[in-house]
Amino acid sequence: MDVFDDRPCQLAEGPFYDPATGRVGWVDILGCRVRWRDLATGETGEVTTSGHVGAAVLRRGGGMVLCLPAGPVLLDDAGQQRHLGTFAEADQVAGAPPAADAPARRSNDAKADPAGRLWLGTMAYDETPGAGALYRLDPGASAPVRVLGEVTISNGLGWSPDHRLMYYVDTPTGRIDVFDFDLASGAITNRRPFVTVAGEGSPDGLCVDAAGGVWVALFNGGAVRRYTPEGALDRVVEVGTPMVTSCAFAGPDHRQLIITTARLDRDDPRAGLIYVHEPGDVTGLPVERFAG
Repeated sequence: MDVFDDRPCQLAEGPFYDPATGRVGWVDILGCRVRWRDLATGETGEVTTSGHVGAAVLRRGGGMVLCLPAGPVLLDDAGQQRHLGTFAEADQVAGAPPAADAPARRSNDAKADPAGRLWLGTMAYDETPGAGALYRLDPGASAPVRVLGEVTISNGLGWSPDHRLMYYVDTPTGRIDVFDFDLASGAITNRRPFVTVAGEGSPDGLCVDAAGGVWVALFNGGAVRRYTPEGALDRVVEVGTPMVTSCAFAGPDHRQLIITTARLDRDDPRAGLIYVHEPGDVTGLPVERFAG
């Protein structure tokens, strides 16, 4: 396991590869920044954000979507921001009952689907059970819509190579779930367990490779696991620090697996760094971009 970037993050998450620039990016959620490193030259940089940033997703027209505590924000290449509707407004539209003592929430993981829609989730800062939700932001829409409620820690997202399945993690369930996915409408149906993660660690961020294998980071498990499309454990990649948060394939041929970790309050010089692993026998899928 090699170190890809040695700048410690409090809570690194959501790695992604931009083939247009050759850069690998990720967020440091609690550090309020999006960091990047050029895969070929090693050049580095970062963009600060106005709040805790749960994810940053590339846009087809340039720039990215920042998933901030209140809701998504469009950021263009010139640095101009456009705030969209909030999660609270989406909950109200969906008829979710407001709670007078509702806990403070923030964005967590997010990804664009193969049609260019953005899927983004939330969680309570204190991890109150059921306080989070999963939302979808359609291209051109002014606000997200609430798709799934009673979520505790909305996390890993991914789609099968044939676009017929969507994988999803609500971390405290200890599972990766799978939905039937309709590419034309963005509808998800027939939720069922794909894998129950046994042993140490909880499922966090995930990605899907070109063969349909599902790679999931194990928070407090110190590893990334690959499961076959049938749900069988195929391999375990040990990372060397416990709080492994997410993974994504990078490079022109998508052969390098980028792995993010968290430091938080841990006294561990390997914690919070970004790692790279080359599986050798499998490749990833190109990154999907938000079409809005």
